[in-house]
Amino acid sequence: MAGGKETPRQKMISMMYLVLTALLALNVSVDILDAFAIVNDGIETSNASVEKKIEDYYLTFQQQYDKQPDKAGEYWTKAQDIRKKTDEIINYIETEIKVPLVMVTEGTTLENILNPADPEKALLRNKDKTDATKHSRVFYEFDLKNISAKDKYDAPTNFMINENHGAELRAKIDEYRNYIINTIESAGIPNYASHVGLITDGDYYDANNNKLSWEQKNFYHVILAADIAILNKIIGEIQTTEFDAVSELFKRIGATDYKFNALEARVIPKTTYVFTGQEYEADIFIAASDTTKKFDVKYARGIKDYSKANPNNIQVVSSKEGVATVKFRANNEGLQNYAGIIEMIDPETGEVVPYPFQSSYTVAPPSVTVAPTQMMIFYQGLQNPISVSAPGISHDKIDVTISKGKISKGNQAGHYLVEVPSNEKVTTITATTTMDGKRVVLGSYDFRIKRVPNPEAKIAGRSSGKIDRSEFAGAGGIIPDMGDFEFGDYQYNIVSYNLGTIVGGDYKTSGTVRGGRFNAEVNEMINKARPGQKFFFENIQAKGPDGVTRTLNPINLEIK
Repeated sequence: MAGGKETPRQKMISMMYLVLTALLALNVSVDILDAFAIVNDGIETSNASVEKKIEDYYLTFQQQYDKQPDKAGEYWTKAQDIRKKTDEIINYIETEIKVPLVMVTEGTTLENILNPADPEKALLRNKDKTDATKHSRVFYEFDLKNISAKDKYDAPTNFMINENHGAELRAKIDEYRNYIINTIESAGIPNYASHVGLITDGDYYDANNNKLSWEQKNFYHVILAADIAILNKIIGEIQTTEFDAVSELFKRIGATDYKFNALEARVIPKTTYVFTGQEYEADIFIAASDTTKKFDVKYARGIKDYSKANPNNIQVVSSKEGVATVKFRANNEGLQNYAGIIEMIDPETGEVVPYPFQSSYTVAPPSVTVAPTQMMIFYQGLQNPISVSAPGISHDKIDVTISKGKISKGNQAGHYLVEVPSNEKVTTITATTTMDGKRVVLGSYDFRIKRVPNPEAKIAGRSSGKIDRSEFAGAGGIIPDMGDFEFGDYQYNIVSYNLGTIVGGDYKTSGTVRGGRFNAEVNEMINKARPGQKFFFENIQAKGPDGVTRTLNPINLEIK
């Protein structure tokens, strides 16, 4: 902006430039904040999925303990201690860091967070998860879209850095990490530190190569939206650490046994559904075998019974640490079979004992489903088309439901038509199927509900500018143009409008004209128009198939 003397007009233009610059900056900020909201939602969804797996794993562990308490008792006790320690650190992050951080930045109270006056503007998604009387660990899932101070960083920086909550969090993480390492190593698993993340003593530097602490790197001058995402990421790492540690303890059950009264060959494929050109990979092993014992796997492809294998097609793989791995190039589509035997030396007799196995996998051409995360929208008053598919599952085995609205099958397999209510903002589409007699959720997606956008009122394809009088008269009326709106059959009808023009210095109006056509009075005004005369079409009302009347944009035309 230039210095020196400026006229009032120049000063006004300069001020408008500053305002425009600020608005542009605000636009970028909103995009970034929306991105943080998407990332944070993804992290929370992932954390919830891991939490469910952890709960299921503890249940399996307890069932094993109930069956053989003498063998599993030591490891079950350690697993319970890990669960308690994990409860403590997650609850600490949620209640002592995340919630106070939101409170001090948003300028609100815990009561307002838990019991908002306006449910539409609630900061929490699932209040039930915060109830400590129901859950041993609580989760505060904040909806970043409803947090007005999500772009603030002064209060979060003061809370995390100046008030030392970041340093305290680092100390808690270090304590938890060391506890996990010591617990697992005390169970007979050496050098476990190399398997544990949550490292806070790395080398961190800013843009000027100045060394930073862990808390400065993560929380100094970081906006609230990013702080919440980072805290949820840390919680996810803690959950992963817990799951891995408990898994190691579970593996230790029976690890010191050397004799078994029943052995069975097992095939564990990485996947039974692979794409053309990929490799099929599976682990083949003796269940509950001693990993110090080596064995050979003999197998042949294209058969279900190894006894019928062609000797020229038999291949041999030796085990390593109790597991033999086979890999196949998936060149042919369809169901592929293979069979073989595991040759194991009986520890008592010293004889080689064969254990047969058989398995299969499916090869399919590559496919992809692309789902936009920003534009998942259903429009009110329309039959919104969607398609639903899942690799390896036929369309007739997939059930699709909607939380709010109506869904019906389309004229093709996997295609559906969705109708949504006008008084809701979000609805959820869920796809499920039945596997092994159990209902399995394949996926769940949230769609925003919006009303159809207003059409643009036009005359002869224009809403402003100059027009030839003959073209003006020939247009015949106002057209509600839907532009590039995807639903081409969704049309509006003009209900009424007002026309005004200036003739000889006098403002002349047509009054309210019903419908979108030019009536006799309007046509007369156009036919008598002179070059330079302006016409103002205002208060243009249009009604769509949903029966709602909307006010459209004005049309301002000038006779050439």
